[in-house]
Amino acid sequence: MPRIADEEIERIKTDVPLLEWVRSEGLEPRKRGKDWVVLCPFHEEDTPSCVITPSKNLFNCFGCGAGGTIIDWVMRRRGISFPHAIEVLRTGSVGPVSDAMHGQQHIEPIMPMDVSARTALKEVIDYYHQCLHQTPEVLAYLEKRGIGSADLIETFKLGYCNRTLGYRLPSKHTKAGKTIRTTLRDVGVYRQTMFEHFGGCLVVPIFDADGGVVEAYGRKIRPDHKIGKKEMKHGYLPGAHRGVWNARAFEASDEIILCEALIDAMTFWVHGFRNVSAIYGTSGFSADLKAAFERGQIKRVFIAFDRDEAGDRAAEKYTPWFAERGIEVRRVQFPKGMDANGYALKVQPAPKALDHLLRSSEVLSAPEAVDQADDTGVAAQDGPLLHLSGDREKLPRSDVMVVQEDNQLYLTIMDRRYRVRGLEKNLSYGALKVNLRPASVSMP
Repeated sequence: MPRIADEEIERIKTDVPLLEWVRSEGLEPRKRGKDWVVLCPFHEEDTPSCVITPSKNLFNCFGCGAGGTIIDWVMRRRGISFPHAIEVLRTGSVGPVSDAMHGQQHIEPIMPMDVSARTALKEVIDYYHQCLHQTPEVLAYLEKRGIGSADLIETFKLGYCNRTLGYRLPSKHTKAGKTIRTTLRDVGVYRQTMFEHFGGCLVVPIFDADGGVVEAYGRKIRPDHKIGKKEMKHGYLPGAHRGVWNARAFEASDEIILCEALIDAMTFWVHGFRNVSAIYGTSGFSADLKAAFERGQIKRVFIAFDRDEAGDRAAEKYTPWFAERGIEVRRVQFPKGMDANGYALKVQPAPKALDHLLRSSEVLSAPEAVDQADDTGVAAQDGPLLHLSGDREKLPRSDVMVVQEDNQLYLTIMDRRYRVRGLEKNLSYGALKVNLRPASVSMP
């Protein structure tokens, strides 16, 4: 398990009351002066010799010598490791502890023995999502990368693998524990060594249309985490890549920003560019992603790969595939050696900086059927942006003039002029509410 922050250890030692914990286990402490005494559960005795001092949240047995903090109490009482005791105290897993239960797992398992592979993977992703919310250092990492949006975390169910999953499963020495772990190994959550595949990683799941998890990406955020002798920086579940991250974008827009990495795609997303997705690395233009482009009848793609040799080579490699399908291809020109996340962190305000790069992107392929106007349809403004994309057959771009004033847009469509307000409040496809009214009408 990754190193537990000193602050977290100290918080548990002081904030979880030992006296109340002891009572919850069915023991009966009695008041003696400023302290309390109880029959020591760690050795046989008829007269209470274990002293609990609430003011210090410590215990000490004068009979057997046991003593320490509430963490020491839980470790001794349940016969578990230090990290496991921390997890028990985090989750508040209190209750009577019998001799028969001593040394076993007492946290409610997160899945039954006969769980299917599909359900097992979803349950693990749900657990990782809970762990992220309980781990301040992961939330701090997301903030540092500029993607600490609560909306992003909840929409895409980001998680963190703190290597405590085994504590939420039946003992590995039981039939149920062995069966569940075999299932999780088959779906890639556990490795052959039975270590968690994404240990120490931010976990980004990828869902299918029914909400099932079909892929997951892990980005290591703890430098001290290694799997065996090999240090892991990032990776996916074993096997062929499946699914499309942010698949709804292909339904909502006919223009897609395509990134090389999920961190970069999430960077665009949090700054208001919701029509964004990502390939699985420069060589990971998967069959599912290609199908999404074709099914969504996408008309323009902004290739926002890293601005390095590998990114440029991949952009050149995939351009013919888009061109053959009548999709205009534009290459987003980050400064040399930079990616979307690094650029957004360095150039502020990030929404305007990213908007500028999209507008000034280099045309790699422009089929005649696609309008080559410089206006990408992205409205620049002070707040978060939404990518605007109209139906070009019903609304020819040449007949529309867009002017921005503060957070309002004025659209002139033939002989009518409209004012659009409230776009900066719309941060997802799930809620779209704008105020649109005629600003003026030109009469013949």
